[in-house]
Amino acid sequence: MTPSIQIIFASQTGRNRAIAGHLQAQLASRAQTVITEISQVDAFALTQADAVIMVSYTYHDGDLPDEAQDFFEDLKKVDLERTKFAVCGSSSKSHIHFGRAVDYLTIQFNSSNGEQVADSVKIDQDPDDADYQRLDQLAQNVLASLA
Repeated sequence: MTPSIQIIFASQTGRNRAIAGHLQAQLASRAQTVITEISQVDAFALTQADAVIMVSYTYHDGDLPDEAQDFFEDLKKVDLERTKFAVCGSSSKSHIHFGRAVDYLTIQFNSSNGEQVADSVKIDQDPDDADYQRLDQLAQNVLASLA
């Protein structure tokens, strides 16, 4: 059976939407993928997917995006039942707390009983070749965890 992977993104500039699209392209031949903007996601339904990949930017100097607040609060009440997950996202190294939203989300997915299957990936601004390699590795780790 083909595994299902839900890719959730929060994007202000389009950067993380593009990252989500890149991940979907990496996964499409071996998994059924759905990309959803974070404000449209029901955290209580995450266990319906075999794996979840979260893609978020860090707002200002370390905050979660406004559109991620409701999802994050709901995630605190969810038992992910060992649903496999990975988190990545963009930020700016000029901020005091580079990529902190990625950290917050990773911690909460773990606290909600998820199973982290790839190291979190933080990207400074737009992805470069090295960032795409790390994103591709994240995608491969997610796929390998479903085999």
